[in-house]
Amino acid sequence: MTLAPPPLEITELLSSAMDLEWARIHEMLSLAEAQRTNASLDDGFSKRFAALNETVSTTRNAGSWEGLGAIIEGDVLDQFTALDVDLMAFALAPVARPAFAPRIQSLQPQIGAPWPSLALLQELLLLETTEDIAGLIARLTPTSPLVTSGLIKVEGDTPAQTLRPGPVLIRTMLDRDPELSPPPGASLSSARGTWDQLVLPSATLRQLREFASWVEHRHAMTRDWGARAVHGPLALFSGASGTGKSFAATVLATELGMRTGAPWALYSLDLGRIMSKYVGETEKNLNALLDSLEGRNAILQIDEADGLLGKRGEVSDARDRYANLEVSHMLARFERHSGPVILTTNLRANVDPAFLRRFQLVVDFPTPDDAARAALWKTLLPPKAPLAARVDLEELGSAVRLSGGSISNAATYAAVLSYSDTGTIDLPHISRAIWAELTKDARHVRPSEVGYLAEFLEVAE
Repeated sequence: MTLAPPPLEITELLSSAMDLEWARIHEMLSLAEAQRTNASLDDGFSKRFAALNETVSTTRNAGSWEGLGAIIEGDVLDQFTALDVDLMAFALAPVARPAFAPRIQSLQPQIGAPWPSLALLQELLLLETTEDIAGLIARLTPTSPLVTSGLIKVEGDTPAQTLRPGPVLIRTMLDRDPELSPPPGASLSSARGTWDQLVLPSATLRQLREFASWVEHRHAMTRDWGARAVHGPLALFSGASGTGKSFAATVLATELGMRTGAPWALYSLDLGRIMSKYVGETEKNLNALLDSLEGRNAILQIDEADGLLGKRGEVSDARDRYANLEVSHMLARFERHSGPVILTTNLRANVDPAFLRRFQLVVDFPTPDDAARAALWKTLLPPKAPLAARVDLEELGSAVRLSGGSISNAATYAAVLSYSDTGTIDLPHISRAIWAELTKDARHVRPSEVGYLAEFLEVAE
């Protein structure tokens, strides 16, 4: 059996320098497959492979991997060798070209994985001497530049160890999310928002824009200024319920998509799926979640984190000690995560001061004042809905002290009532909607609490 060459010349097939890397790996796998099956290679294989090796070397010298400079500090990047680049290319190959995965797996049946093993790498890279193999091992130790920078992960036990690309390598060199499946323990939010829908004081808006700038420019600072790798940010959004903390996260996801030119996902952490009564399970679940999020264009949001951030008590037994260790581990793991993380709390006073130092940004969301409430009514009522002439939004904003979340609910309810009634949003509809919002918690509400709107309550019923 003879393995046929590609139908076109390599130079006609390839459109980028990275395509040359995958073509070279294709030829190396073809050689190994031919040796395993006693197949004959085509007559032009040797000449083609030699030319391809030379071209790959030229493109590497010309900077085909220079994108790594955006995420790796210069002094670390200077330590990389030609073998390091070979190892990154082989680790990336099953992701860049999924068709490589079954070929790699078939060449190492004893491993049963699509990631290249040390044994296969030794064969493909023609490493025969003791010195060659020692050089390979040295580039993959826990303190080697490839491993400490998170570009390569070495998995498994000796001698069945395999190389897997780190999420940061996939994101940088392939410009894609490392994983397509949703991260375990989190839910994707499809909501989106814009700055003009976010009614907040200028100081709060400035901090939120600084959050977006942090994410947008963190890698560029490493590339252009030689800054150390910048993670996060890890942010705490603090404020009463309904002040816009969760909605601000949706605005940030939308803003980052516009700034970077690529969609950004917003994932909400489900603490019930992460927390476990079994020792060590919480940490395991959290690590799996954050590992899955590494390298993705994604914000992780943890709502109602009051219990997680509560002040630690005195240790009286092993249970207290473990609970404190668990919370400390979670926050430290959030801090080490390369992507943005937002925790929200309704009670900042209950946050352990020792935890606050871990946050790069702490953003306060105040309760809206009269002017802000008027702006919220204007923003949240349907823009095309007709308003009765007697509806004064400025007056409405000062009449009842509602949070932004409550105004959102009331505005929607008033719109529904008016659409099914007169087709015009009027004060009776708004009064009834506000009354429904105020009585949600089953407390006794006096008509005087809705100010001048009280006279319309009977009409609205």
